[in-house]
Amino acid sequence: MLPHKTERGALALQRLKVFEGVPAPYDTMKRMVVPAALQVTKLKPGRDFCNLGELAKEIGWKHYDLIKRLETKRKAASEAYYKVKVEALKRFKAAKKSA
Repeated sequence: MLPHKTERGALALQRLKVFEGVPAPYDTMKRMVVPAALQVTKLKPGRDFCNLGELAKEIGWKHYDLIKRLETKRKAASEAYYKVKVEALKRFKAAKKSA
């Protein structure tokens, strides 16, 4: 909640950037896990929780299924890329060892 009617809140709202998906400069970067932000470590057992996408879907957002489908496609492509990368690294290490 931002106090958008005050000058301070209006300035804060101008600085706010919101993206759907991963924005252009960060979509090619390696994704990392932040252990301090993991739900398992932060949420007490038995607590209720909600994902932002599911909440948005409940109030009328029409792109939830599209995002799920694209995310599944991205994960499959990422897994294929990782397998190729690991195989290339193994070949490189073997060639380096034999040289």
